[in-house]
Amino acid sequence: MNLSLAFYTQWYWKTNLHNLMHFLSLRADAHAQYEIRVYADVMIDTLRRWTPICHDAFMEYRMGGAHLSKTGLAAVKRMIAAEKVDQKSSGLSPREWRELLAALGLG
Repeated sequence: MNLSLAFYTQWYWKTNLHNLMHFLSLRADAHAQYEIRVYADVMIDTLRRWTPICHDAFMEYRMGGAHLSKTGLAAVKRMIAAEKVDQKSSGLSPREWRELLAALGLG
């Protein structure tokens, strides 16, 4: 099954909403390749038309939400308790610290 470059293919698949939304969250991410992001955007629009309540929850919690590690959550709790927290005292790597601050709108 080898196709030359620039051929489109068609296929059918079976999936459930959970796995479809997981696939879309990966493919619609800003780090994904442009072409697959465009494809994911069209699929998200289809999800919106077919299952509007699931789409709204998906966009709110998965695409618009933030996922924190145990260590990241502990750092946020310390910040809420008015403790001075920096990257070194947080237990997070520099990259994780930057991502946490960006998710909180502080970086």
